[in-house]
Amino acid sequence: MNSNEKIKNREFNLIDEISKMLDNGGVTLGVGDDAALFGETLIAKDIMVESVHFTKSAPLLNIMRKIVTANVSDIAAMGGVAEYALLGIAIPEGYSVTAEDIVRPFNTYGLKLIGGDTTSSKSSLFLSVTIIGKKNEYVLERGGAKTGDLVYISRPVGRVRQGLEAELKGSDNYNHYLVKAEIELGDLLGKTGIATSCIDISDGLGKDASHIAKKSGVKIVIESDKVPVDKLVGIENPIEYALASGEEFALLFTVPSEKKKEFEMMSPKSIYIGRVEEGAGVVLETGTAQTDISRSGYEHTF
Repeated sequence: MNSNEKIKNREFNLIDEISKMLDNGGVTLGVGDDAALFGETLIAKDIMVESVHFTKSAPLLNIMRKIVTANVSDIAAMGGVAEYALLGIAIPEGYSVTAEDIVRPFNTYGLKLIGGDTTSSKSSLFLSVTIIGKKNEYVLERGGAKTGDLVYISRPVGRVRQGLEAELKGSDNYNHYLVKAEIELGDLLGKTGIATSCIDISDGLGKDASHIAKKSGVKIVIESDKVPVDKLVGIENPIEYALASGEEFALLFTVPSEKKKEFEMMSPKSIYIGRVEEGAGVVLETGTAQTDISRSGYEHTF
């Protein structure tokens, strides 16, 4: 390796290293799940940065929808109910900002915006949102999947990736910002406790399934003919493409096989896509062939 070549750090490696150094005394769940839990309270946080999560031309209302949805989705993935929000926003000179664009997405989810901070930015738009919610009767974690469980997803995936790629090429169609958090399903799973593990699709189905597999100590098999793919235009391998589509905010979760009928009566729109086996990692099964898809998705490097 050239001595001047910088070694890139990966987001999840850094998170793992940080988590090893933390004292989580008094915290029921900390780093490693979609939200932190202490007492009855769930807290989730997301940051979004111009040119990383959205383009300079994206309307502020759409950006706000996206970051609020991302946070609410994290609470839903824990089976909880989002209630309050804090907003931090750094605004560059000349950027068009209205209070309506900031507040409306919080109102969409019935959230109370209770504080935060605003500042100027010398470069680009930067946003940080913290959501505070309450736990349900059951708390969903990434680490509860068991061998023999069935894998479900709440809805088709793929269109967010295609929409973002079109935006990066100059499209002014921002419909991919309009996906909603699965608050009703999250509430159902939190009230019934029927799911053994859960995560929301923020990095991509393959990548996020790998988080469940790692935390649970299992292997997840995704059946290629069961993956629900949005209607995609001009995509040669739609399944592989959809598996890597991030910021979908669908829920991916596992249910005991003996509760299949009961669950599908509760949630008829949820879609079976695979199973949990002994082993490690995440594979896409096509016929008898299995392909590793544990890195199928997005991970920040720096």
